[in-house]
Amino acid sequence: MRTVDEFLQYVAAELVWRRKELTQMRALVQSAQGDLRQKALIRASVAILYAHWEGFVKSTGSAYLKYVANQGVECNRLSYNFLALASKAFGADQDGFQANLKVATYYSENMGRRARVPYKGVVNTRSNLGSSVLRELLAVLGLPDEPFSTKFAFIDSSLVNRRNHIAHGEYLDIDPNEYEDIHQEVLGLIEAFRNEVENAVVTKRYLRPVAHPTASS
Repeated sequence: MRTVDEFLQYVAAELVWRRKELTQMRALVQSAQGDLRQKALIRASVAILYAHWEGFVKSTGSAYLKYVANQGVECNRLSYNFLALASKAFGADQDGFQANLKVATYYSENMGRRARVPYKGVVNTRSNLGSSVLRELLAVLGLPDEPFSTKFAFIDSSLVNRRNHIAHGEYLDIDPNEYEDIHQEVLGLIEAFRNEVENAVVTKRYLRPVAHPTASS
């Protein structure tokens, strides 16, 4: 994955199959005959909604990292979040003076070289993509959290908490109107994440802004 078009096609494909499956689940809920059948389908649908939220963030976030890694950007041009990832791969993820020494060595020796940005296993959703994990992932990817900040309460309470109850085999009664709201909100979250990663690629957000010298007085 080296070109913008390849990345955009990958993200689009990820979105299409997830939307189709969620639309099918929604149709099953709406057409369900009998209160018990509908309640069971709603619980299953909420679990799948969460799965697609987590899966989309993990797959497209990892794809973004891979795209950046394949650009061969020099360390002195790379945004600080990716530079931090590169230095961590160098061995600077330990505590104490030795870790600080490794960071200093990495910066001094590699500023003019192409960065080795890790991408395998970096996007870790911890199987529990709540607001705190999302904020951390956004920071790792260098993406803003403003588009999601008003949805943090929904993510934690309405989505993750309910998914956890369902996944642990606990009974949870969700009426059709609540399910409809959850469905629409999750689609909105997925679309918001898509917009951010695509904008980051198109605008080259992974690059550090070029400092322009000030005119001497």
